[in-house]
Amino acid sequence: MDQLTAKPQVLKQANLSMIRKALKEKGSATRAEIAVATQISSTTVRSILSEMIENGEIESIGHDASSGGRKAERYRLRPDRYHGAVFCISGQELHSLLINACGEIQETFCLEVPDRNFEREMTSVLDDLTSRIEIRTIGIGVPGIVEGGSYWKKSLADDKLYRVDIGARISEKYKIPVVLENNLNATTIGFVKCYQNQYPKEPSEGINMAYLHFSKGCVSAGFIAGGRIIRGNSNFAGELGLIPMEDGRTLDEWMADTLDDVQYTRLMAKIIYWVCGILNPQYIALAGEDLRKDCIGPISDTVFSYLSQPMMPEILYSSDVWMDFHHGMSLLTAGKMFEEVQLIKE
Repeated sequence: MDQLTAKPQVLKQANLSMIRKALKEKGSATRAEIAVATQISSTTVRSILSEMIENGEIESIGHDASSGGRKAERYRLRPDRYHGAVFCISGQELHSLLINACGEIQETFCLEVPDRNFEREMTSVLDDLTSRIEIRTIGIGVPGIVEGGSYWKKSLADDKLYRVDIGARISEKYKIPVVLENNLNATTIGFVKCYQNQYPKEPSEGINMAYLHFSKGCVSAGFIAGGRIIRGNSNFAGELGLIPMEDGRTLDEWMADTLDDVQYTRLMAKIIYWVCGILNPQYIALAGEDLRKDCIGPISDTVFSYLSQPMMPEILYSSDVWMDFHHGMSLLTAGKMFEEVQLIKE
């Protein structure tokens, strides 16, 4: 490992952050396993683990079986020690989640916000949470184009984009890191997580998937290539509804038409052709309240009849978009929980 120098307190915080992340990713680990994963000396690991036990941050879960020498003690993060607050926005609904350090959802409730003043409602929830438990990260899933601590949202009044600085303001108010993410990107990440939990033998790295979402007046997508979400140059990737069609209308306008099932199936198959021709995904997930579930079979058959076998994806169906959204934002929020200090070699 390359030697890095820093002030002792900064170096200690960096080591602490790496040990927390190692325990979170592994679920549990021995001192030796932590030292290997973090490349921190065993002596330093032992010292930091002792402090973490004293602070109630971790706990011992027993000893491993002996391999001839002294039994190694195994540690894990106390799941009730640190938490994250997650907010998922869609339409007039705000879903509030409380997660633990492992990204597991502890509490969830939904609020109707007719005036769409989501920041007011988030502030109310956060005031309550931060008064009684330690919140280390905040995640906000938003229906718009994310740019730093802000997102761009289309106005219902004039159809123009306007900027909402909700992430920056929430972070400044509570002095807590905020993870701001586009709702469909988060939903795609959540669907992949749920799929891999259901099929654990599937490779967890390098997955290629497109998540196509159909709601009234909007066709959008989330893309994962090589295991990573594709956001594009200006975080605009996935706005399929803006694609112009043959008669000058957009895809959104076409999908808003009254189509019979045959017309609908052909148009859906065309959308999948586009995605396959550009991304060649292994999986395409279909979701959304405007998706005609009875047409999924005919859509798959139509795609199969035109695409060669190497390009043909497996077509999946997501029955619970909110669950995907929740899991995606929980995963992203928990992932930022222990990134307080990082040392980077220039």
